[in-house]
Amino acid sequence: MTIYYLWIVVAALFLSQLVLLFILAWRKQRLRTKEQAIHAQYEALTDSFSTYMLDPSDEKFSQELRSSSYKEVVLEHLLNGYVSVTKGSSTSPLVAKLSEDFLTERYTKQLERKSWAIRMNTLYFIEDFHMQSLSPLLKEKLHKSVRLDQETQQLIRTLASLNESETVSALAKYPDAPVRLYIDVFKRMELSTQERALHAALQADHANKTLKYAAISYIGMAGLTAFLPLIEKELNSQDSEIRIQVLKSILRLQYITTPSSLMPFFHSTSWQERMFASRIAGRLQLSRFKEILGELLGDSTWWVRYSSAEALTQFSDGDILLTHLAINHPDRFARDMAAQWETFLLGSEK
Repeated sequence: MTIYYLWIVVAALFLSQLVLLFILAWRKQRLRTKEQAIHAQYEALTDSFSTYMLDPSDEKFSQELRSSSYKEVVLEHLLNGYVSVTKGSSTSPLVAKLSEDFLTERYTKQLERKSWAIRMNTLYFIEDFHMQSLSPLLKEKLHKSVRLDQETQQLIRTLASLNESETVSALAKYPDAPVRLYIDVFKRMELSTQERALHAALQADHANKTLKYAAISYIGMAGLTAFLPLIEKELNSQDSEIRIQVLKSILRLQYITTPSSLMPFFHSTSWQERMFASRIAGRLQLSRFKEILGELLGDSTWWVRYSSAEALTQFSDGDILLTHLAINHPDRFARDMAAQWETFLLGSEK
């Protein structure tokens, strides 16, 4: 009796494995057939799509797309390829129109799916296609968010790309928001909205230091010289991190309205401030600071010595100065640094 039941169990297991294998093979074949159909429709629509993007009055593409059995997936592939390879396509009104006409309903459903990957990919597509129609839904989702996880961060980036001005204030609710995320938000905004947000960030109190750091850093990265007078005022800030961010931005902007305001930083207790002051003096070729740069060759921090030597090379007589300092500087480490840069200059001339 025991052997009989054992054979029944073995046979049942074998049959269940066989059925499972059959189901997997069937699903794989079905998926392959679907992918082949999508690829065929994509290939068939590529030419008419290209024509439509050059001449929107040509109705052929819209008609063919509507008759496609996988029109949403095919259009998503076409738009994604177009946005990836075409400069400035992310703000194309045609991309926004096509995506809003055919993909709004699909993306509305996908944003509610349980799959994290599907929701994230949908947010990326909404950002790439600039789908303004989904902005209210995204704002509603942001208001419901309680933590700044990866999905909420992308939600904020996507809303910023749709030029939603309240994105910065929504992000400010999270005390752990990183500088990088604020910069991502500034980067995605249209210029007028971005300028208002940067002004507000600079003029706000110090309750949100991260926001202020990000605004100062972004101004330097984006080369927004119109903000230079505003950020130069922050050189007098009591917050050393703000002063360092301002020095970094001045270095990137390659301009300073009052060079004398650099003077205190050459003697700062912060080596980062001494280093950036040296680099600015060299990059802007502020010859009044040559003597101080020579003194900083003997600084206690290697990075300051390196930066001051590098700064001296920016002057027309930098090689002469370094030769003199390599022999006559009272500090041994300063003489070594000057000699290294003198050798470098001689090598570069060859």
